[in-house]
Amino acid sequence: MGLKGAKPAFLSPKHKKMDQLCWYALRTKSRHERVAGEYLKGRGVEVFLPLYKSRRLWSDRVKIIDLPLFDGYLFCRFAPACARGTECAGVLYIVSCGDDLAPVPEGEIEAVRRILGKGLVASPTPYLREGMRVRIRGAEFEGVEGRLEKVKSQSRLVLSIHLLQRSVAFEVGPEMVEAIN
Repeated sequence: MGLKGAKPAFLSPKHKKMDQLCWYALRTKSRHERVAGEYLKGRGVEVFLPLYKSRRLWSDRVKIIDLPLFDGYLFCRFAPACARGTECAGVLYIVSCGDDLAPVPEGEIEAVRRILGKGLVASPTPYLREGMRVRIRGAEFEGVEGRLEKVKSQSRLVLSIHLLQRSVAFEVGPEMVEAIN
């Protein structure tokens, strides 16, 4: 006795999504990105670990080393149905939204690949967005707080004197500010 109008499980839209290859971010233990990536590559999983060059001063020399661009994260491409195949030493979890895996948009992965492929100098920077409360670090303005805004692709810090209901804006580089929680 069959169900009227019911589709077999293998034809359901949800199942099609389960077979579609997507990029996912895997959270790794500290400094385990490469080990986990090599292990997963060996198991046939497509892995992307973007690296940047960093100068490190040791007691007797300066050395240039490759470090993960996104510290503690590794990107893998797989079908959600195969998520269990990403379990390995060094991987803590797959980034999710509730119970659902959260795919990283293909365009974002491709943009990082293109930048690194062109040999452009890349380095990690804090995630800042318009409207965030930020604090200046370094230089003579250490500790000054304000709101970040963008005007014609320039970052500006807006300082307000609430009593007077007036504000002052000045340009800052992203390396000069840090987000306030």
